[in-house]
Amino acid sequence: MTAFDLFVGIDWSGERGTRLRRLQVAVCAPGDGAPVLVANPRGGPWSRPDVIHWLLARSSAARVLCGLDFSFSFPWQDHRAYFPGFADDPADYAAFWDLVEAMCFDDECLFGGALADVEPFADHFRRGIMTGEAYRRRLRETERQAQAGGRGTPESVFNMVGARQVGKAALSGMRALRWLNSHDGVAIWPFEPADDARLVAVEAFPTAFVRLAGEGPGKVRDLSRLDRVLAHYGSRGVGEAWGGEGAGLTDDMTDALVAAAALRALAADPAMWNPPGLSDSVRRSEGWTFGIL
Repeated sequence: MTAFDLFVGIDWSGERGTRLRRLQVAVCAPGDGAPVLVANPRGGPWSRPDVIHWLLARSSAARVLCGLDFSFSFPWQDHRAYFPGFADDPADYAAFWDLVEAMCFDDECLFGGALADVEPFADHFRRGIMTGEAYRRRLRETERQAQAGGRGTPESVFNMVGARQVGKAALSGMRALRWLNSHDGVAIWPFEPADDARLVAVEAFPTAFVRLAGEGPGKVRDLSRLDRVLAHYGSRGVGEAWGGEGAGLTDDMTDALVAAAALRALAADPAMWNPPGLSDSVRRSEGWTFGIL
């Protein structure tokens, strides 16, 4: 894999709305410098379209590896279908993204959660006070591998309820990936070859990066623990930049910071780009989380 000039970690958000306070962006350059949070150039919290425009602008001047914290596709391998029983079930990840866009194109700022409210798909989701008859806690192959390897307990994208729900972020993220992928020089790994792309987007799971650093379960919310994780990935800490205190530091911020530093440390390892469980079928249907072996 050709070297990168910039490493970006993004803690995504699936919330409905324009400006999203939990959407955080962090960057680091090659070397051992501490990752830093990036403010929205337009001022105020980031929006999802703002992030896409910013990524495309950065990749015009640098080769960028970007880790996005959401599932790039839905489970398929377990039933050989995304929505078992649906006659027009998508054939692969790209057709799935097209389906999400078709169902949600009227929703502003790339919100994708509305798919779960539309029949026949709604029957497969747990949402609000409703649990569809077809709902199961289905996981992708990469998520099963992460769980089996002690890298965290991924939640099913079919769950839209509670603080750990990830479905809305995944669906909104797929709209963003589809938009990104319409531009030249962009590769969404592992669906596409990444060697010659100016901007390579990979799926990141910050919890796994924290576990790989030996820090155990739970979100990172304090500077000392954050700096230990960063040190594991050969990075200087952020304590000095934060004045030695973690006032105002959120787990959304730390997820983005950890993702940027971990990508920088792992990107040169060929094994990360060729995980044993990534068969051609998995690549076409479900994708993979970078760093899960």
